[in-house]
Amino acid sequence: MITFLTTIYKTMLEALFPSTKSEKELFSLSPEQALEILPRAPETPFTNMRSTFAYKDDRVTRLIWNIKYKKSKRATEIGGYALYSKLIEITRSDLVKENTRIIIPIPITKRRKNERGYNQCELLADEIARLDTEKRFVIEKELLRRIHHADRQTLKDRTDRLTDAKGIFSVDDIFADKIKNDTNQNKIPIIVIDDVITTGSTMKEAIDTLQKSGFERILGISLAH
Repeated sequence: MITFLTTIYKTMLEALFPSTKSEKELFSLSPEQALEILPRAPETPFTNMRSTFAYKDDRVTRLIWNIKYKKSKRATEIGGYALYSKLIEITRSDLVKENTRIIIPIPITKRRKNERGYNQCELLADEIARLDTEKRFVIEKELLRRIHHADRQTLKDRTDRLTDAKGIFSVDDIFADKIKNDTNQNKIPIIVIDDVITTGSTMKEAIDTLQKSGFERILGISLAH
């Protein structure tokens, strides 16, 4: 039923919002070419967050739109490749040296997932897993949960976004204990991924929630900022 509704939703979006010039240009590129030519993101205001592309570029905006609202396979391939490349860059630096790294896609509520039919960050995580032939990363979708459904953030100012992000996540204690027992440590590197970091409020709340649960080494990365 959800798949059927998702198909109808995508068909309606494609009819209402046909491909733009920016989208046609973007989707003519390979993931490698897109990573090379799309503008890099400015630094976030947080030392524990990184981003890849500049969201204000129209091609990047359309890339996010197509992943988030159209479940575009092509856009997801481009976005997943960019994030995977960013992960490799990070893990080669001094930030994360261990062999095991847990990747957590930012969760959405069950209500939002039922409305849309999917979580765009999980789509990106699945693409990362497909590219990760050397098994450098473990995708964990159950550890962090979104417990509060908030209105869409697009038209809200920074203050409202920061307020709305408070208390929206929880950690599943069963999965947390399993991870800690399997790795025998709280210091296993965890990397949270999101499609967009705007004010950083959502990512900060996710990181803070994981830290309160006992995890110590957490980094957030997004496709755009």
